[in-house]
Amino acid sequence: MRHRGLAVVVLLILLGAAPALAQDEPRWSLSSSVNYSEGDYGTGKNTSIVYVPFTLGVTPIDRLWLRLTVPYIHQSTQNVVITGGGVAARNGSRGRLARPASSSSESGVGDVLLKGSYVLVQEADLIPEVAPYVKIKVPTADEDRGLGTGEFDETVGVDLSKRLIDKLVGYLAVSYTFIGDPPGVDLRDTFGWSLGAAYLVLPPLSVFGFLEGSTAISRGQADPVELRVGAEYRLATALKVTGSVTRGLTDGAADWGFSAGLALRF
Repeated sequence: MRHRGLAVVVLLILLGAAPALAQDEPRWSLSSSVNYSEGDYGTGKNTSIVYVPFTLGVTPIDRLWLRLTVPYIHQSTQNVVITGGGVAARNGSRGRLARPASSSSESGVGDVLLKGSYVLVQEADLIPEVAPYVKIKVPTADEDRGLGTGEFDETVGVDLSKRLIDKLVGYLAVSYTFIGDPPGVDLRDTFGWSLGAAYLVLPPLSVFGFLEGSTAISRGQADPVELRVGAEYRLATALKVTGSVTRGLTDGAADWGFSAGLALRF
């Protein structure tokens, strides 16, 4: 409860820090993607996950983004569970997160995500853009079917970006997620990071690559680290499509995955 209150306070600070209304920037966004991953996450049995988020974003005031995400999830086994800080293996878990005697496929609505981000520092000659954010995972997924933990998770993080040369932009992100513990379960809070770059090949096409990782949520699970590469193509000023492939570099991450998405800003 204390961690949740801290996240709400930071979100209110972001809201209070924003300046006047924006008039010439897109104010709304709609996006969705299909994300497929497969791996054993150190459990000894593969799990495939289909994660399809539907996200509505709004910019009520300049430099501030608020987002609401409602996802659909399909899992081939119940050996892992999705949290606000990544996938937690059920190895060694007790209580409600103990590994079931027989795993079965489950699907349904996942945990709703609320996120607020604010561009605190705008990019300058030697200064990157700095955008802190707060994300809250609301436990709407059915924990009895293995689709969530049934607890709130709160994330505090910051995104940095800087144009390195004319067509190359670098990105760095760090975050800390307070993981809610279901009764009888001891999950660990997690520190996450992401380092990458995007290159504009042609005006409508850019390619990107990211190395991403975090500390493990479940005890006995290796820290997940993965490499993600992909491309983004702008079909119109307000419409873009994105595709990427992911390769896990440690046992704590999915072995591989792919994603395809569509985003509209207006």
